[in-house]
Amino acid sequence: MIKKNLTLLTLIHSFQRFATNSLGFFWAIYFTQIGLSGTQSGILFMTLTVTGVLITLPGGLLNDRIPSKRIIQLGLILMIIEFLTLSQTQYFPFILAMFFIGGIGTNLYNISMDSLFYKTSQGEPPSKRIKTYVGFYLLGAGIGVLFSGNILEYIDFQKYLIVTAGLVSILLILSLLLPSTETFKFEIESYKKDIKKPHVLLFIAIIFSFAIHMGSEFTSYGPFLKETLGLTFSQMGAYMGTAIICMFATVRLTNRALEKGTGIKTIITLGLLCSGIGYLIMLIPIIPISLVGRIIHEGGDAMMFVFLYTGVLEFFKKERIGGNSGLITLTQTSAIALSSLVFGPLGSSFGNQIPIIIGAITTLLAIILLKEYEHISEKHSNNGNAR
Repeated sequence: MIKKNLTLLTLIHSFQRFATNSLGFFWAIYFTQIGLSGTQSGILFMTLTVTGVLITLPGGLLNDRIPSKRIIQLGLILMIIEFLTLSQTQYFPFILAMFFIGGIGTNLYNISMDSLFYKTSQGEPPSKRIKTYVGFYLLGAGIGVLFSGNILEYIDFQKYLIVTAGLVSILLILSLLLPSTETFKFEIESYKKDIKKPHVLLFIAIIFSFAIHMGSEFTSYGPFLKETLGLTFSQMGAYMGTAIICMFATVRLTNRALEKGTGIKTIITLGLLCSGIGYLIMLIPIIPISLVGRIIHEGGDAMMFVFLYTGVLEFFKKERIGGNSGLITLTQTSAIALSSLVFGPLGSSFGNQIPIIIGAITTLLAIILLKEYEHISEKHSNNGNAR
């Protein structure tokens, strides 16, 4: 039953990433095409992440009180409403309203799908489940970008939004087969005690510093490929999709390394170095070199995703893992919200390379926290063994 649940979870999440990632990197280009300013684009991307700041923690807590599959279904319904409405308008206030509704839906879906994954992961080695779930949803995301890059050569963006709504509707039907999870009720104080532990606070700090660069992924990455590298939609799809698909292999190799005894500090160090340095190499305006840099960057991001999922499974109890994982996701979305607000107008005024450079630097700065994290984590493990 556990394996069957993992297969269904992975299938639904992989196709959801296929559908939504096929849009994500092209929004900024579409907004430019319909005449929106850099500030307006920044506001839209910030709206997506601000809804995450507002919804993620309450959504995580709800996952401890309501079966996760019900919240997943609500999230999918809101996404369908967003895509269908945006397929019919180019008016900024309407787009803003739909990004708010869609942001709520996407964040509810993501936190609930992860919560369902965590809650059905008990009793087997985390690395085996992570390499399946995370590996295949990244594969789905990469194939989605490849697919949409080619499709957008032949149909306009708004028509593709209708296609995306259709794909998400199929997932809504499949979600009826998801397992129901046990529900629990805890006082907020219980969650505070979980989060206040020093190793958890450092874990959150590393994730925050790393996640800042993701704001530039939304606001500057697509325009950089189009304006600096001069790529067409299909070429952008091939460029982005190839790099994301390589994350699938990295996740599986990383989890295999953990199973063979590689320390988590080594994984985090490599992840941050590859993510930051690869992001800078990507800026070299020679397409093959830039693509190699992007593949290195995505490999680093994949290692950090393994660190994130492994950390949540290790640090938190099943009964409160919804609320606690919601706080970890809130950390990411807060970093993305703040950086999107800054990176949108910054890229528009000074060039798309500037937000990418800043994002690379904040990723590399997270390495400073590693020594203290290793020390506190070892102390936590020793205390756990002593008990």
